[in-house]
Amino acid sequence: LAPRLLTASLVLLAALVLWSLWSLRRHWTHRLAAERALLREHAFRQAMEDSLQTGLRARDLEGRITYVNPAFCRMVGFDAQALQQPGTPPYWPPERAAEYAQRQARRLGPGGAASGGSDPRVGYETVFMRKNGERFPVMIYEAPLRDLQGRHTGWMSTVLDVSAQRSVEELSRQQQD
Repeated sequence: LAPRLLTASLVLLAALVLWSLWSLRRHWTHRLAAERALLREHAFRQAMEDSLQTGLRARDLEGRITYVNPAFCRMVGFDAQALQQPGTPPYWPPERAAEYAQRQARRLGPGGAASGGSDPRVGYETVFMRKNGERFPVMIYEAPLRDLQGRHTGWMSTVLDVSAQRSVEELSRQQQD
């Protein structure tokens, strides 16, 4: 009886090992497929974002920049690392830094426009400074940035360089005069 029980238990253990290996292989195959799909999706979104001419800027709840896309970097002339440093953003003109800091505190505070207190489709115009010191007008649209659980984690801004549009408007005005 003992040899038969030993043989039966070895056969049962071998069957369990084979079933475990088959299950592990199936799980591994599904995981690899999911990882490939995730990588494809990430690459697609990154390609879309990198091809934009519109600047994107993400800020946390304290107003610190956590992300900028390549278009925003080209627009202001600074690289992403320089823009993500704490302190006054380098694209704020020094003569307007205090005004911008007050405006940011109002907009990012409780009940401010960026926290959902107004329609994010209504933007505001301001002036930024390129790395070479040139000032240029921009239009900014801000909306609350939320995580997967719906918690407010910061703000996402769309930044449009409107200097070409302002030049055309000025030229048209001059022609009319």
